[in-house]
Amino acid sequence: MDAVILFEGILKSSIGAQKLKSFENKLLLNSSRTKTLKTWIGLCVIEGTVLMSAAMVLAWKLNLRADVLLILGAAGFFAPFGFNYLFEDILFEKRKRKKEELLCDLLLEASVFCDNNSMERSIAKMAEHDFPLLRDDFARAYNEIKNGASIEEALERIKELNQSKAYSRVIDLFIQGYLSGAKLSEIMKETAEDLLETKAIIRERQAVMLVTKYTLLLAAGIIVPAVLGLIIGLVSGLNFDSLGELSIGMGVEERKEMLKNAIFGTTVYVFEYAGISSFFLALHEGNKKQFWVYLLFLLPTALTAFSLAQAFY
Repeated sequence: MDAVILFEGILKSSIGAQKLKSFENKLLLNSSRTKTLKTWIGLCVIEGTVLMSAAMVLAWKLNLRADVLLILGAAGFFAPFGFNYLFEDILFEKRKRKKEELLCDLLLEASVFCDNNSMERSIAKMAEHDFPLLRDDFARAYNEIKNGASIEEALERIKELNQSKAYSRVIDLFIQGYLSGAKLSEIMKETAEDLLETKAIIRERQAVMLVTKYTLLLAAGIIVPAVLGLIIGLVSGLNFDSLGELSIGMGVEERKEMLKNAIFGTTVYVFEYAGISSFFLALHEGNKKQFWVYLLFLLPTALTAFSLAQAFY
């Protein structure tokens, strides 16, 4: 428990209490096995301790230097913090996008069954309807209202938890309609129609950009590394000894050294190309944290294609 409190304090001082609160909200919405920050830190500490022990034992078995052993141990301990954070963040983004897709359908149906005279009853009906992710949000808001929160506070809590511009816009319209006394059914119907038009435009753009996405995936993961590997394999297969005997150009050792440098430079380029492609793919999706997902896929794929192409010759 002391370790959990210590790491919580370190995280608060390093990244800020507000960001930690935001992350704890993500744990809550993700229905994660660790619904609070303390339990999440506790899980990471346990996993980190196991990984650190395994890494240090492996380093000791391989007779690695003491500094390498310490670096591997530290990397093993802190790795679960990074990977678990990334997992929760990606899961949250996926759930958020799914909710945004369901908003139009919910609003269209809610415009029919909502109670124009009572926002509370409208929230209760939305909590009972068959839209799993959105239903949970409105059920939570309804429970907060029953426990003494105002309708405005409960709706603001939905905005705070979901961190979605589209969702926040819908909730803002609910709040404005509630405060102004306007008919909820008309507000919901107009908002749904507006969202449908926006979604149609986005889908057209995504259809065009999908080709770019898969072209970049193929190029970075297979085509470019394979072509470079074939060239390296072809050049490596040349007989430099016979060229040296003819006294043409550089000597044998110089040619071999140049080839070694070329192979190293090409390998670095494959790494860079995979990294840059991952960044642009994540940027294309509007979620920079997807960079690590694409990198974990592209890097091993590119290196495998590069190595196999070299072996072809």
